Amino acid sequence: MKRPARRPRSSAPLAPADESRIEALTVAMALAPGVYARNRMFALFKNPAVQRAKSRAAMLRGIVKHLGRACAVTLVLEGTDFVLRYQIPAIRLMRVAELTRVELAALRVMASKASAPCLLPEEGDKALVETALARLLGESGDEARASHDATPPGE
Repeated sequence: MKRPARRPRSSAPLAPADESRIEALTVAMALAPGVYARNRMFALFKNPAVQRAKSRAAMLRGIVKHLGRACAVTLVLEGTDFVLRYQIPAIRLMRVAELTRVELAALRVMASKASAPCLLPEEGDKALVETALARLLGESGDEARASHDATPPGE
């Protein structure tokens, strides 16, 4: 049986607003992977940018799993992105990952929840993650924090 030809991916660059929403979607998919299920939102996942967000989120979750056993962890700023390098000698793994500032903040938050001591969160990481998630709702980060702070505990 002959396989159907693949459709070419659109290589049109995303607008900055779209890029920021895709980055926010990456964070949401990394923090809560079951929320955006492909089987329920099939049309959404046809978009190449959403597929990239899904892939990046999976990469972040994989890194968190590795960080518990990682050694020689280094984080370097190169241009506008961060480069994370680490090794796991027991399985002869050496990994290099390029991360945006928001992805790094999400990774640090996830690593702290997983009790990975090698990548501790910095002061603004949680706020940066909340701001990114607020972009999915269409509100600014300040509005999201204000509504979060105004909500009484237990609601």
